[in-house]
Amino acid sequence: MRTSVLFCTVSLVTLSFSAAALAQAEPRAEAVQPTSDDAHADRPELGDIVVTAQKREQSLANVGMTIQAASAATLSDRGVQGPADLVKIVPGFTYTEGIYATPVYTLRGIGLFESAFGGAPAVAIYTDEVPRNVPIMSGALDLDLERVEVLKGPQGTLFGQSATGGAINYIVAKPTDHFEAGGDLGYERFGKMSASGFVSGPLTDSFKARLAVGAVQGGAWQRSISRPDDENGATRRLQGRLSIDWKPVDRLRVQASLTGVRDRSDPIASQYAGTNFNIYSASALAAANADPATANPYGYVDEARYAGITTPGSPNYDASFLGRQALIVARMNGVAPIPSIPDLAEGSRELLGTPLATNARQAEWTPGFLRRNHNDYYQGIVRADYDLTDDIALTSLSALAKQKMNYVADLDATAARGIDSILTGNVRSFNQELRLAGKTDALHWIAGATYDNIRASQGFLYDFAHGTLNAPVGLPIEYTQGDIRTSQKTYAAFGNVEYEVAGNLTVQAGLRYTKNKLTGSYCYFEPSFVTTPNFTTTFGLLSDVLRGLPPFTTQVRQGDCLPLGDGQNGTTLNAPQISRLNLKLNQDNWSFHLGANYKFDQGTLIYATIKQGYKAGLFSAIGATVTDEYDPAVQEKVIAYEAGFKAPLLNGRLRVNGAAFYYDYTNKQVRARLLVPIFGLLEKLVNVPKSYVWGLEGELFAEPVDGLTLNGSATYLKSRVSGTFRTTADGLPVYNNQGYTGDFKGSALPFTPKFSANADVQYEWTAGGLKPFVGAGIRYQGGSNATFENRILLAGDFRIPGYETVDVRLGLGAEDDSWKLTAFGRNVFNKYYVVARNIGLDTNFQTAGAPATYGVMLRVRIR
Repeated sequence: MRTSVLFCTVSLVTLSFSAAALAQAEPRAEAVQPTSDDAHADRPELGDIVVTAQKREQSLANVGMTIQAASAATLSDRGVQGPADLVKIVPGFTYTEGIYATPVYTLRGIGLFESAFGGAPAVAIYTDEVPRNVPIMSGALDLDLERVEVLKGPQGTLFGQSATGGAINYIVAKPTDHFEAGGDLGYERFGKMSASGFVSGPLTDSFKARLAVGAVQGGAWQRSISRPDDENGATRRLQGRLSIDWKPVDRLRVQASLTGVRDRSDPIASQYAGTNFNIYSASALAAANADPATANPYGYVDEARYAGITTPGSPNYDASFLGRQALIVARMNGVAPIPSIPDLAEGSRELLGTPLATNARQAEWTPGFLRRNHNDYYQGIVRADYDLTDDIALTSLSALAKQKMNYVADLDATAARGIDSILTGNVRSFNQELRLAGKTDALHWIAGATYDNIRASQGFLYDFAHGTLNAPVGLPIEYTQGDIRTSQKTYAAFGNVEYEVAGNLTVQAGLRYTKNKLTGSYCYFEPSFVTTPNFTTTFGLLSDVLRGLPPFTTQVRQGDCLPLGDGQNGTTLNAPQISRLNLKLNQDNWSFHLGANYKFDQGTLIYATIKQGYKAGLFSAIGATVTDEYDPAVQEKVIAYEAGFKAPLLNGRLRVNGAAFYYDYTNKQVRARLLVPIFGLLEKLVNVPKSYVWGLEGELFAEPVDGLTLNGSATYLKSRVSGTFRTTADGLPVYNNQGYTGDFKGSALPFTPKFSANADVQYEWTAGGLKPFVGAGIRYQGGSNATFENRILLAGDFRIPGYETVDVRLGLGAEDDSWKLTAFGRNVFNKYYVVARNIGLDTNFQTAGAPATYGVMLRVRIR
């Protein structure tokens, strides 16, 4: 498989660059010149489509940057139902979920694995140029679309939110000049049903409106390993959007929309991936099993791993390991009970002995714990465009949004109460952009300013009754609770010019100044419903271990903030903070974009760009033991160098695009680990001082005969930590998820596969006034790692193997496209694959991709 993948990579890149040279010798072919109506066509012609990546309508073939775009029909044909499915059409893009089910988007190795509700993303999501601000604000992105545009590389001189990885812009369908209506009805495996519809048209000569609604119900595809009748994974979502388009006077146009989402879906359960507590040396296992009170039937021998974990001075030494291992094994054998905790022995057996899943459907969770989400999202947008002259327009773009969250996450992936979490909170955002745009025969320019205000609150309640965090020194700590409040205010001014120097040569320049003001407020405490408060004694005993200082004498009451101070930000060294910890981070930056492109007479476009982009700093969502863990990550910076081409060939039957790029990455934000005595590896947000990504991309569209369309794209990436990375900014050793510490120089960046590719073929013909069609798509995602690993500092438990999936479709439609019936299969070979791996307090867990799914979809359009 690896040989064939390498062959495909070399072939595609060679074809792409050869095509650019061949293009100069070809007779001139008429380039595709879509009109505004083409944006609504069912299929873009040979990969071309009208886009608004530079905030004006342009043919994709004429834009000197790397963009991948797809119409609504293409998204439907290829089963793209939301951001997670963009991997089917965008190589170099990965989607996974943080430990609290927060979406994580990565483009070309640039992304942020983070669970804070209010954390700004490295890859920004937009709806009609309005930022969704934070990844959890992803509701209704798939409702009634016109197209999706994916811009790769740093963004900010044109779009409102500065981002280092790229931008994904969802363009929704707009009110129409004439009456239109339509609907889609689908049914698929596991009893999942979906229905959506819209109605659109003019209400007066100057006022148009469009209403779209959608609902999804069912599809519980997960089953408990120990309780086969206990199912999970159903979707229950209702969403709608009302859009208006009003033109009160000739020079003024007002567009507005209101979107709402009600989500009562099941949270996806993780799969158990083992625990270090079953690792022994041969002699240690023999000694343990010689005594019935300490026997571990799930133990196995790994001499090297055990020696590393238990030997002081080794890169994966864990001073807490032997004590925690002995504690949980003793509980399993009934030797160390906690009278107030029921089923402690059984819970310990689950943490040590839950079977590993053998297919995508198998998972495990605490009985009765998983429940429906109670998540709601609302967004209102108002856009006003006023033509000051025939060539200069003033645009105001305002948006207000709110996301409410209430859901659960089983973070041990077993039937035990190892670490069960209830998440609550909300995010409120306000965005305002004001810009001027103008043009002459040779010049397009834009200048504007933006203001963003994002406020988030996030609460989490942890139940670790059966975990080793409970009673580490003999006293129960069954529940803890956290409350995090963050805010981010962003002020920015930007400008961009595009000038046709002479003939077919165009140059571009853009500049942006951004100022971010962030605050974070933390408290981690014992909840009020606990009837036997015990933290005063427990943390007093632990303080000398955690800091190497005498136990503190401060009285800690129920509800007081617990983490021990580090002597910074007004905290007292080795004393519980008692009151909330309030932190600030104010930073500013300059982003820029320089580029040039040249279009040959036969239609080939070549381009080169240099971009510098920033992503704002971040306060993480962490339940900390010591206040060091709360320190924010500072802003990250990427300088991106890129060159590419877009070439139409063979009289319009073939289009080939290619690009090469290099990213110089500074202060990448990432979650790593601190090793805290007694508690083991705990999370902390850190910055990687220096790293890089370089890569190649190729894209091909072909129509060798009428009705047969072929397209494929591929991305090759090489990412590395290029500078010393071994400690946090305040000098604490950094650990990877597997517990190794040292210099991670040479490690690949997490969630960055070397190679990813997709290909699709469809044949459509006419017969008796009907249009039958058949098509198939394949996607390959190379292997990666969920944490840092190099030749010395290992992380084999967190490697994500490469995989490929195949989708098929066939159907029949009307020649006038008034209806279309499609039968489809997704992941038809039922490939079992993993998209993320992580570590809880005592166990490792992973997220699996969906199993084989098949169904039917009926589409009807009335015009």
